[in-house]
Amino acid sequence: MFVLFAMLGLAIDSGRAYVDRRDQQAAVDAAALAAGDWYENLRDLYGSTLPQAKQLYQRNLHLYAAPTSDSTTTALIGPNANLQQDTEVVQYANGYRLTIVATNTQVNGYEFQVSSTHPLQLVFMQIFGGPTTVTINATATAIVFNQRQQPALLTLSTGSCSLTLTGSATLTVVGDTYANGTACVDSNLREAGNCYGAAGSNCNAATYYCYNSSGVPPYPPPCLVGDSQGAPVVPAATLPDPGYLANSVPYYPSPRGYNRYNRGTWTEMQPGVYGSFHLTGGSASCAFLDAGVYVWTGGYQSDAGGSLLSNELKPPDEMNYAAAGALPPGGAYGPPLGSASGIQFWNQNGVSCSGEFNLSVVAAPSNGIKHQGGSGDWGIEVTSVRYDQFLDPTITPNPCSGSPGCRRESSPSACEQITTTDTSNPAINVSITRNAPGAQYYDVYMNPNGCDGVQSNFSFVGQYLAPGWVDGGGPPASAAGPYPSGASVTLVGGTLGLPCPVATDSICNLAYNNLSPTQLCFAQARFASCQPPEHAVTPQCFQNCAPPPTGLSMENAPMRLEYGTSLGGDIANENYCVPSPNPGDATAPCQTSKITPGGVQFYFPNGSCMTQNAQGATFVFGGEQYNWIVIYMPPTNACSSTLNGGSATQYIGTIYSPAGNWTINGGNRAPLAGQVIVYTAKVAGGATVGIDFNPNYAPAPPAARLIN
Repeated sequence: MFVLFAMLGLAIDSGRAYVDRRDQQAAVDAAALAAGDWYENLRDLYGSTLPQAKQLYQRNLHLYAAPTSDSTTTALIGPNANLQQDTEVVQYANGYRLTIVATNTQVNGYEFQVSSTHPLQLVFMQIFGGPTTVTINATATAIVFNQRQQPALLTLSTGSCSLTLTGSATLTVVGDTYANGTACVDSNLREAGNCYGAAGSNCNAATYYCYNSSGVPPYPPPCLVGDSQGAPVVPAATLPDPGYLANSVPYYPSPRGYNRYNRGTWTEMQPGVYGSFHLTGGSASCAFLDAGVYVWTGGYQSDAGGSLLSNELKPPDEMNYAAAGALPPGGAYGPPLGSASGIQFWNQNGVSCSGEFNLSVVAAPSNGIKHQGGSGDWGIEVTSVRYDQFLDPTITPNPCSGSPGCRRESSPSACEQITTTDTSNPAINVSITRNAPGAQYYDVYMNPNGCDGVQSNFSFVGQYLAPGWVDGGGPPASAAGPYPSGASVTLVGGTLGLPCPVATDSICNLAYNNLSPTQLCFAQARFASCQPPEHAVTPQCFQNCAPPPTGLSMENAPMRLEYGTSLGGDIANENYCVPSPNPGDATAPCQTSKITPGGVQFYFPNGSCMTQNAQGATFVFGGEQYNWIVIYMPPTNACSSTLNGGSATQYIGTIYSPAGNWTINGGNRAPLAGQVIVYTAKVAGGATVGIDFNPNYAPAPPAARLIN
């Protein structure tokens, strides 16, 4: 009888322990998933994510009394001590203890590890000399924004050699390569990531480079502490077609023509439907793309030097990032007189379309500018400004839908210096000698100390209509006609800052002390005392980056917030997003935004193919509104397309062509900064780079899911 009662007691206590374990497991599973969902929706760790996770845990376990203690600690972890980890420990009545560890692993997602412990009081086992309690544990881990399974290159075909990677020189892929079929590679592939393939793949033939998540260019092993080295993963499970959509195409149905809008040294292209498009050389041609969807019904072909097509907004006389030493964005930066970039963006590939300006001193009786009672130097910088609309009403919020649209402002020009004497009642005229492609307005900034090397000393003085444009007193502007080549047109009628009352002059009627102190301003607004946007940075490189590469134009400033204390960054091109989060996550400042002003999408209907040769030049960026898909081919388009890179070619975003067969060749710049999802791919490098996976320009990562 004793043995029978002991067995009965063991069975009852074991059953109670099992029920307690299952209750806790269900509670932590729900809490972990809730944490991921709330963080994905609101990005508010302390205000909603952790409180909602705790509340769901309590409800599942019927813990109705308030916690007896609740404490949170924050630490920086990881090899570089740059990953934020928050640990919250909550104690409840009856011994329940909840621990939530939230870790921002950046590109690998936000991870929420939830664990629960409970000392279960044993009843029958005590009678027979057993323990009085047993500790029951349960753990669950959820992750959101995980981009581990977002490779640089994914081929959906399950056939033989669905992915072929070869290189006559040094082809580098930054990110994982993934083949649903077999991957056929050789040692010329420098893989900064893993190579995944079906059984029979020879991923072990690739050369695996060291890499990390901070953007350091890949390098051969041995790897530094904290860096990673890729490896072959064979066989690998297949990845499904994500089934991305191109929902904005119906909102751009208008037929268009290439030479319809001649702006002098450049052509303005507007979104809509284009027939056969063949961008060739011969006479130099530049085309600026307005924001929107471009439907290429007869294909897109760019194959000769002497052409450049882009939606990048650049200033006249671009500033040289190295003019006074390459310093980080936001630091002191002193471009000396005449320090325009050696390679202007719009002066590449045999074209000469970049904007230019000059300064002059004129008389302005009774309205002269004052430089502390004597004479002195002034520094002048100019930026290009335009307003772009995005017409898809299904994307909300969409602050760019109505007129005038969203404001874009380029990085500043090189600083030009000029001297005035107070006794002569001077004014300064800023004259445009060649319009910058895409510019509808120019913003002028002035430094009372000349070109002194301190970017924060520049203060906004006015916004001026670009020559050849009209606006009826406010944006948006429309073009009145071609800008006369070789002319010098003075910017007059400035608004928003320190207006000059003399109708023929640019800057007048201000004093030295009117230009300080300066401040960082919201990117969609300008007024007196606003500092200019951040300057451009070093050209893109993947290997051997010291010294920086030559022969390439400069890059835009990196993504940063435009609210709060982290103002700045690129506010014109691929690194700009609206509305900006406030507050936001400095490691992923555009995650909650819906629109990248100026972004374009190339759409290829059935039978329409793409041929991008290295001699042609296309440099375009997609945007948040297109889920960062810059080239879209529907699942019924099985075209064979080619993307050959060159110095002035880059597609910033994702190629999505689930039925297409693509050949991608490297150049001396990565022809793609984003992701490639195609049916089959052959990547054959002939220079130093190939594909650069950048999570900022890739489709949104998966929703929250349990990983443990």
